[in-house]
Amino acid sequence: MSRLEARDFKVERNEEEGRICVLAARSSVLEAAEEASPTIFGPRRPVLGGLDLAAATGFRILEGRRFALLTNATGRDRELNSILDLLVSSGHRPELILEPEHGLYGADDTIHTGIFRVDADTGIRVLSLYSQIKRPGPANLAGLDTLVVDLQNLPVRCYTYATTLTYILEDAEQAGLEVLILDRPHPYGIWPTAGGIVEEDYLSFVGTAPVPFLYSMTPGEYAIFMAQHRFPSLRLRVIRVHGFVPAEMDWVLAGSWINPSPNIPDLESALVYPGLVFFEGTNVSLGRGTTRPFVYSGAPWMKEKLVLEELRKLNLKGVRFGSVTFTPSASLYAGQHVRGIQFHPYSKEFDPLRTGYEYMRIIRRLHPTYFRIVGGRSFFMDRLWGSASYREAIEADLTYDEFRALWQDDSVAFEKLTASARIYGL
Repeated sequence: MSRLEARDFKVERNEEEGRICVLAARSSVLEAAEEASPTIFGPRRPVLGGLDLAAATGFRILEGRRFALLTNATGRDRELNSILDLLVSSGHRPELILEPEHGLYGADDTIHTGIFRVDADTGIRVLSLYSQIKRPGPANLAGLDTLVVDLQNLPVRCYTYATTLTYILEDAEQAGLEVLILDRPHPYGIWPTAGGIVEEDYLSFVGTAPVPFLYSMTPGEYAIFMAQHRFPSLRLRVIRVHGFVPAEMDWVLAGSWINPSPNIPDLESALVYPGLVFFEGTNVSLGRGTTRPFVYSGAPWMKEKLVLEELRKLNLKGVRFGSVTFTPSASLYAGQHVRGIQFHPYSKEFDPLRTGYEYMRIIRRLHPTYFRIVGGRSFFMDRLWGSASYREAIEADLTYDEFRALWQDDSVAFEKLTASARIYGL
């Protein structure tokens, strides 16, 4: 570590003579970061993300570095200041901004037609990684020595930030850049790993990361895992979150939810997402074009009262259901009255995968004429799950326990494989 880094951070983990390094803030940094952000919820253990800690030091860790920044609307400190504003005002200006799907401000829901643009506020070049290209490539990283990542992720494989981070790590290794991750917590630590590893025939932009469908790792933990097993020359530093306990979720109350994408507007949508996302491959609306995407779902032809009755018979833990009618302003069934179900997860006993699977079985059974899985030779549902087994289990009407038996061993094995990368525990 440099003298400036050692002043602010201590090395919590040092692997392979510093190639993989986890940094924890010293007490002086924690005091500075905590004083800036009191909470209205009274005394509680503070949760400080990597950005909060780096900003409290004036970003001394970036002194003298030429760096690119991968971030979006979630790159904010506890006072909701954006990382870009904080960096520029501290005199640490990125040479290049990299933006993932949904753009730098989290407001875009389509593929960019151009690759480069200039940020109107800062005049810094922005490279879209959701355009004709999906990765920066070594040429666009020439002249840099560091790649900074500050991105809140939902650790489910089909959420495309996992693919973008994978590409970033690979390109950084090839270009000889160090990656610095300002780590962030996530709301999925209440659940164990679930699903199998993506099969080679189903690799895509919604399924590239070599992890189970639900893998419950922070960006920093995922990067450590990849540096250990996939990218042996990658130089990686992670500023760990202070006060994050994956099995708890009360940290959310002390902060503010920032939409990681237009269709995840709140925590409830984020919790429902891993179980309901497979309906993207069907003719059932997921509430896109409403204020409650993923929380609302249905179709004009749905017998919602019968579906609700069957869902409630299952006595699923941690979730309540109600009937709902909504009119999407965009996407599937735009402008039509849609009859469906509203989901309300209320405790960590909620199992999103089981809930979504049982829901699809019920809809298929009650609507054999109307419900369909969209696709011909290729099914989007298969790409989301990473194999054909989800769709085939639905078509065979397997029970959830029968479906779960297909992938449970892989999930347990993955948790064992990644134990050393999980810096916050399981």
